[in-house]
Amino acid sequence: MSKKVEVDLKLLIAAVAFLIIATVGSAFATYLIFGSNTNPQAMAGKEEKSTKKKDMGPVYEVGEFTLNLATSSSKQSHFIRTEIVLEVSDKRALSDLEKRQPQVRDILISLIRSRTAEQFYKDTGMELLRFEIIKEMNSLLSKGEVTNVYFIDLIVQ
Repeated sequence: MSKKVEVDLKLLIAAVAFLIIATVGSAFATYLIFGSNTNPQAMAGKEEKSTKKKDMGPVYEVGEFTLNLATSSSKQSHFIRTEIVLEVSDKRALSDLEKRQPQVRDILISLIRSRTAEQFYKDTGMELLRFEIIKEMNSLLSKGEVTNVYFIDLIVQ
């Protein structure tokens, strides 16, 4: 009453071999697509790119700020504590910033206090603040320019 199923041994061996070949082939293709490139010429190209990185220019440490932030729709008061460093194009700009230290701090205080805590939680808010700081500092300088702004510490509470 029960039927006996015959399996051809050659067919079974061929199916297992096909499965192994397909697995090894897909693993190799995945390695080629996503794997690390250990080609010596490609590695040399990567080293050249890393050595071409721009060196950091002179920096002006503005100092630490602890400020109240603008109130948001929640009407809850927040404050920020941050330390800011300005990268400048040359030493002339550095000496200009040192001479204008009270003006630099006043501009930074005004720009930071006009922000809400929610703006600091967004990446775009930080980038916009960096852009505005660079713009305002460059309008203040008579020699050279501010090329970048670094927030060394940043706590928003």
